[in-house]
Amino acid sequence: LGPTFVKLGQVLATRVDLLPPDWIDELGELQNAAPALPYEQILPHLVEALGEAPSAIFAQVEEVPLAAASLAQTHRAWLHDGTPVVMKVRRPGIRDVIEADLRLLARLAEIVEARAADLKRYHPAEVVHQFTLSLRRELDFAGECRNAERIAANFQGHDEIVIPRVHWQWTCEALNVQDFVAGIGGRDLAGVDAAGLDRRRLARAGADIVLKMVLEDGCFHADPHPGNIFYLPGERIAVIDFGMVGRISEQRRYQVVQLLHGLVTQEAEAVADVLLEWTDG
Repeated sequence: LGPTFVKLGQVLATRVDLLPPDWIDELGELQNAAPALPYEQILPHLVEALGEAPSAIFAQVEEVPLAAASLAQTHRAWLHDGTPVVMKVRRPGIRDVIEADLRLLARLAEIVEARAADLKRYHPAEVVHQFTLSLRRELDFAGECRNAERIAANFQGHDEIVIPRVHWQWTCEALNVQDFVAGIGGRDLAGVDAAGLDRRRLARAGADIVLKMVLEDGCFHADPHPGNIFYLPGERIAVIDFGMVGRISEQRRYQVVQLLHGLVTQEAEAVADVLLEWTDG
């Protein structure tokens, strides 16, 4: 199946509430890497996006990709002042492939709704519709950078999160250029321990980041799989790839807070009842 289904699998890998652990582990493999294209195939598209050869802009470009994903691949480069950056370039012809995949996915959703009564309650056609809107937005790499800058502005003064700077003079719909972040990958817990980082502090920082995005700002990273997260010295967290973001209205945020408060209160009351029983006993 095409890259759209890979992307869907990556999203499902984060839904531990829907799928059993062995499915989550298997789908999680889709978050690691995708086959990379040779630099010779990518180069014409870099020239088109940049307006000139990369060698005229960058002091050095690594032809071996840093990473490859279903929609794009990234290459390290260095500006003439020595600044390390990452070029994220869209795969050639990917838009047409995505549209074909989306048509197939929409047809599958129709079949599921018509023939699987037990799955119809999950509204697969509507899920596919929302996924389609999100994926089409994700193909715009300049839009991804606008999302990154918006969230970075919300975190001004918060040292626990790092969002790479965008170099707008070389960024467009099919290419973005951002500062390179050297960190420990989100799945590399052995690397975290070897670097002497405190897992509890990292977990607390991660929770604070998510809660601020969701409950305070109403704008959050909607694809937070381990491939988009890096751990840095000082228990800081770098977050990349803001192609998928979600937004929550103020009213909905208030409702979420009420729900969480109710859960915590109910749990506290249950604990108090148990303690009273023990005391009475």
